[in-house]
Amino acid sequence: MFPSDNLINMGSNRKKRESTKRVNRNMLVLVLVLFASSILGAYQFYWQPKQKRQAAKAVLDKADRLLAQNRQQEAADGYREAVALDPNLAQAWNGLAVLEVSAKRMQQALPFFDEALSLDVNFFEAQVGRAIAYEGLGRFLEAESDYKKALSLRPNFGGVHYNLGYLYQQQALYHDAEVHYKESLRLLPNLLQAMANLGAVYDLQQDPGKAATIYERALASHPDEGPLHARLGKSHMKLQDYERAHAAYLRAIELDVVDAYIYHDLGIISEQTDKLKQAEAYFNRALSTDPSHADSYQKLGLVTAALGYPDQSAGYYQQAIRQDPTHAAAHYNLAQHYFAQGRSAEGSEMMEVFAGLKEYEGRLAALKRVVSRNPRNPQASYELAQLHLQF
Repeated sequence: MFPSDNLINMGSNRKKRESTKRVNRNMLVLVLVLFASSILGAYQFYWQPKQKRQAAKAVLDKADRLLAQNRQQEAADGYREAVALDPNLAQAWNGLAVLEVSAKRMQQALPFFDEALSLDVNFFEAQVGRAIAYEGLGRFLEAESDYKKALSLRPNFGGVHYNLGYLYQQQALYHDAEVHYKESLRLLPNLLQAMANLGAVYDLQQDPGKAATIYERALASHPDEGPLHARLGKSHMKLQDYERAHAAYLRAIELDVVDAYIYHDLGIISEQTDKLKQAEAYFNRALSTDPSHADSYQKLGLVTAALGYPDQSAGYYQQAIRQDPTHAAAHYNLAQHYFAQGRSAEGSEMMEVFAGLKEYEGRLAALKRVVSRNPRNPQASYELAQLHLQF
């Protein structure tokens, strides 16, 4: 081998070693890049979402505290931040919906409730909240469905039974309302609203005895509820128990309840015992409370006639008719006044109107009985509406 050959070989070997080093360095860089990428990927696909969820939960908890403090705008900002961090946070969507409901923006609340329930189909609070929103919008069937779904999740939640009872009461479904009010009271025995509304339902079902019993039960635990004393007085009036009605009404007045029908009924009680001047005073008091109270004008007409003032009584009958053109008794009594004065034509005209009104009242009462027996019957409701249009 020539010396020059050794030099060539040495140079060739050096180049191979340098090439190998470059390859090794490149491989090391590639490994480092791949490792860094795997770390970044793990952060992006595991650690970062986990941190966001934790941050969203912290923001949600803070928003809940703000809502409890009635700091609604700050709470709304918090709920929005929470859903931005974690769109799958059903509680945050529900929080936004609750804020809309509290501001009586029922339509705006619905998409938030829908989102919460799409994330958690068994979200009890969202189910109840959406029912309340539907009820506020007058969408009875949707509200009923959501309340029932909520009760399927928590059958012993008294507040939902109360809400469903109230929904049925508003729709004149009194038997269904009664069932749920009773159940709410089984679960929450001292729930004043349930007792008051159950009494009202009994009154609407023409059962004043049951109404009086439930009002008395309510007053045993809430003795200073003036409106309940007034309702109790009305139930006793229907039972013609005038002594108890009188006592209940006077107690309501002591508790600052002001209503024309209270003074009107006290006037009737005084009239029943021939205390005509006292009756007159009560009827006038009713009219000072409500100048459009036709029944009190009609009763004043009877009392002033009994006191010997026929012309004045005619004026009261006429005023009753002006306030309520369908007031049958006022037409009848004004007709009798005209006959007594020899004004036969006017008396006959009033009697014709009275006869028509009595026919209307009879048919109306009959149709109402049909509707009350089967309130979900659309035909009966249609016929009732047609009767109103005819008259």
